[in-house]
Amino acid sequence: MNKDMKTMDFNTVLDQCVDRLSRGATLESCLADYPEYSAELKPALEAAAGLSLVTRIKVPDASRREARKRLLEALDKRRKTSFWAWIAAKAPAWGTVVSIFLVVVIGLVGLNTAAPGSIPTIVATNPAGTPSASNNFRFLVSDAPNDIADFTSLVVTVDHVALLKTSGGDAWVTFTPEVADFDLVQLPGDITQQLWQGVVPDGQYTKVEIYVKNIAGTLKDGQTAEVKLPSGKLQVSLPFVVGSDKVTSFTFDITANKTGQGSGKYILNPQAGQSGAVYEPKN
Repeated sequence: MNKDMKTMDFNTVLDQCVDRLSRGATLESCLADYPEYSAELKPALEAAAGLSLVTRIKVPDASRREARKRLLEALDKRRKTSFWAWIAAKAPAWGTVVSIFLVVVIGLVGLNTAAPGSIPTIVATNPAGTPSASNNFRFLVSDAPNDIADFTSLVVTVDHVALLKTSGGDAWVTFTPEVADFDLVQLPGDITQQLWQGVVPDGQYTKVEIYVKNIAGTLKDGQTAEVKLPSGKLQVSLPFVVGSDKVTSFTFDITANKTGQGSGKYILNPQAGQSGAVYEPKN
């Protein structure tokens, strides 16, 4: 790699890799060309590598140039606001190219353009804070082992959880966990911790968001880890149903990934493939 490539900032690298993927390049080739950014690039490009739509749709050069200009402007703002949400808000005016980018992002983070403040909110109830025959929903967390072995503790403090209900009119159903703090080191693999149980409206749900108040990580060498969480929340888009005749238990799986070799920096990511609901008959 020449000197100019080494001095490129992340925004430029991301832009070039998205363009390369749209022309048929592989994810592995992009990561190999920019090893210093591979940890940050990989999550953003994984979906693009798996979507044949990105490599096959052809668009006019003029549309590509305009989309590229707007994409670069968005990249410059990505530390000030949610980059992907900003793209979602602007996508209708960008034409075919940015629509392709949006498809990639949806595949990666389960993006839903609705925000908790834009549609009605319902506060879920928890009868007496104890198990009850009327409870129909349980919320649990777990850890997908990646770089969690680097930690002696990784404590996440949750402010609240929001569920997007899409049947009978969109609405956000929110609740404050009874157990706000959990240590991901203690929750590897299939081990789970229940944060809340109570009553939520019956119906179809399509998205879960965890709003995080604080993250405190300690590495095995005793150092404090720098753990980042983009946009202050974790989110997955997965369909599930809640009914009054059963208990729906939703497990939200979270993982910690190192952002660079020896950097001491980590990022928390949701694991949609390991998350989901199970249904139990009421006693």
